[in-house]
Parts: sequence; structure tokens; C-alpha cells
Amino acid sequence: MTLFNKLVSETVINHLTSEEKNYLMEILDRFGGYPNLEQLWALVDEPWIDLGCDPRMMDDRVGAFYRHPVWLLNGLMTEHHPSSRDNRSKFSAWIVDQKPRRVVDFGGGFGGLARRVGAALPSVEIEVVEPHPHPAAVALAAATPNVRYVPELSGVYDIMIATDVFEHVPDPIGLAASTARNLRIGGQYLIANCFAPAVLCHLPQLFHLSISWDAVMQAMGLRPEERVVYGRSYRHSGIVDEQAARAKGECSRQIYPLVSWLPRGKVRIGKTLMQTLCRSTYTWGK
Repeated sequence: MTLFNKLVSETVINHLTSEEKNYLMEILDRFGGYPNLEQLWALVDEPWIDLGCDPRMMDDRVGAFYRHPVWLLNGLMTEHHPSSRDNRSKFSAWIVDQKPRRVVDFGGGFGGLARRVGAALPSVEIEVVEPHPHPAAVALAAATPNVRYVPELSGVYDIMIATDVFEHVPDPIGLAASTARNLRIGGQYLIANCFAPAVLCHLPQLFHLSISWDAVMQAMGLRPEERVVYGRSYRHSGIVDEQAARAKGECSRQIYPLVSWLPRGKVRIGKTLMQTLCRSTYTWGK
């Protein structure tokens, strides 16, 4: 059995294009298996550079980038990578503890987290919003009857999930506000962001949100609550005030240049300045 056939399930193989299959075989051979996280980040940067993507222009080049087989590799690799699997296990355990009736994973990609939650909560409706899901992901989801891919949000959810989503989009505050309107009052939005230069497709113009995301959500009407792995849950208070959220974001945009040059501590110091200069009522480091 080849390394490719050993590490990629038959279900996935049956839904690959020849280009995708060749790409995966080359990568698995190159690394002797799935790459580690740092190697994956370098692989993600390759098509961004090759396509000449510009973080200030969300054009066809960026669209082609997100259709590149490296994202298929990313979806498969995170289901084998120990830390990624552990993170999903902890996210899933937290969701199970909330006893939801309806859950949506917004920007859920390959669907690994949704499938895990669906298996743990077989009577709960789990949706994955992904405009162009990979056929292999849809096939894998079909094995869990209560998990399905949908093109857009519909109705009201008890829990919304967005992990590693908002750092990739040009208007994360607007997107957070528009999606939060489908969250029931008292429901929780589980968000995990990385507003930092881990990979080139993390938009630099958003890095200021690393010091203000909790304050932005608080102003929006989503109260920051407990930490969940590298994310946080936000409880819907009953309003979605996008204008107030944008004001907090703009404040952090002005503050961030004061701390961005620091080799360490920029987020902690930036949050302190946010408290002082933006009149935040949220207790940082909660």
C-alpha cells in the first residue's frame, strides 16, 4: 500500500480530481507523511506568492488561492495533527456541555469539527456553512446523518462557531455582525481568531484587532465569556450594534501602530491602551 492510500481514506480518494490527487501524493512523499504545522504554513504561502495575491485586493487571484489543493491538504492534515485534533476535541466537548438544539459551523471548511460534534450529539441539527465545499467533505458529512452542508445561514441557532475565519476576510466586524443576527438571544458564538502573520493570507490590515476583538464583540452586544482552547465564547445580549463595534475597531486601528513594533507584549499593552483611550468597560485578561 502506498503512503497516499494509507493516509487518505477511500471516501476522499473517490472524490479527488487528478490535480488534487497528484498534489497530495507529491506532498505526502516529500514529507514522508502529513507535514507539521510550520511546514503546512509554508505550503499555504506558496500558492499565495505564485498567484501574486495582494492582501488589499480580494480579487480573482485570492479566489484561485482558496481553490488551491493546499486547502484540501489543510483539511486532511488537521484530522491527523495531534494538537489540531486535541483542539477540536476540546471545542466539541465545550459545545456538548452547552446542550444546544441547533448548531452551525460558519466557514467550517472540511467539516471535521462539525462531524465530531454531530457524532457526540446525534439528535442535534449541525450545519456547516461553506459556499463551495469539497465533494469529499460532503461525502464524509453524509456518514453522520445530522450533519449537512448548507450555502448560507437560515433561521436561529443556539451556538455558532467560527474558527480561523475572520482573519481571512476584508470586513470581519461586518461579517461577525451579520452572522450574529442568526444567533438566538442568550446563544453563544464560539470564535477563534489569529490576527497575526502566521501565514500570508492573514490580512495585515486586520492585525489591530488582536488588541481589540473582545472589546469589539462587547460593543456589538456579544458579551465575552469563557476561554475555549485558543478561542472564546461570546453570549448574544439581544442587540447587534455594528456601529459601536466599528468604533472600537477604529480605535484599535489608531492604537496598534504604537505597539506593533514591540518584540513581545504588544497584545497585552495594546489592550491596556484600549482600556484607557477607548473607555472600554470590559475587564481584559478575564
